[in-house]
Amino acid sequence: MEWWSRAMRRGCAVSVALVVALVLIVGNGMAAQPTKVRISYSSRSNSNTPFIIAQNKGFFAEEAMDVELIQVNPRLGATAVLNGDLDFTTTFGTTLRGILGGFPIKFVAVAVKKSEHFLVARPENKEIRDLNGKKLGVSTLFGSDQRAAEEMIRGKGFAPNMMKPISLGESPVRAQALRAGLVDAISITSPFDLNLKAEGFRLLAGPQDVQIALPTSGLAVASRTLQQNPQLVKRGVRALMKAHRYIFENKKNVLPQMIRYLDQSPEVAERSYELLTVSLSRNGEITDQEWDILTEKKKSADEVRDFSLLREVQKELKIK
Repeated sequence: MEWWSRAMRRGCAVSVALVVALVLIVGNGMAAQPTKVRISYSSRSNSNTPFIIAQNKGFFAEEAMDVELIQVNPRLGATAVLNGDLDFTTTFGTTLRGILGGFPIKFVAVAVKKSEHFLVARPENKEIRDLNGKKLGVSTLFGSDQRAAEEMIRGKGFAPNMMKPISLGESPVRAQALRAGLVDAISITSPFDLNLKAEGFRLLAGPQDVQIALPTSGLAVASRTLQQNPQLVKRGVRALMKAHRYIFENKKNVLPQMIRYLDQSPEVAERSYELLTVSLSRNGEITDQEWDILTEKKKSADEVRDFSLLREVQKELKIK
């Protein structure tokens, strides 16, 4: 009977080993199937750099995310998130306006916290006062670039509503509308401002004239996704924070990515990088006081953002 007992023990050991092996195989198989995730952005600009870096340097892949970055009209990004057509949107201004209007969406991180926009005008407009009553080309009405233009105008001591905003679409379209004389000025980011300046257009104001935090990019998600799938949201936030850290610590490796993404010269990319590192949020946050300014206290900070997962990520990555 002793030999039988030994055989049974060996059989049990083999069975346990087989079960463990099967679990490992299945687990590895599951890990090998990353979650497909769709993230929208509103316009091709340097504000997208953190997401391009997260994609190209494998930070999304490290979080088992198969990410598709999709350009979507900023007016549609928040609606697509609510409908489930998108998992996240990076569009900030229009999304915030939707949240203030009742959309059940929360920002879970801020990428670019300070405006990188320049106010570029046709050559005949030599100073801000010359723009009074004229047309301002913007991406979408009440979006981040319009808000930036208004703050630049305010920073120069003029009424922010002195110009009539015209919705035109993304940066190349706005630049072409300015060239064609369809509008008198546009609010636009690097490298487009330098290209226009080289063509004889005037830079009348820039980021230095914006006195408040004015985010142009973040990570926003439907409230139901936060509740039902917080781990997916956390993985997205963690990938973004890895990209932020990489940008600050690896200039020589980031510049080629910026050059390829927007087909900008090394000199322009260098200047764009310096602007980005001034504007990028190191920890993915802005303060509650800054939220109050952005929302005009129509909603509290807790109603428009949820940084609980971000703060977990900050601790894990030792980001202050």
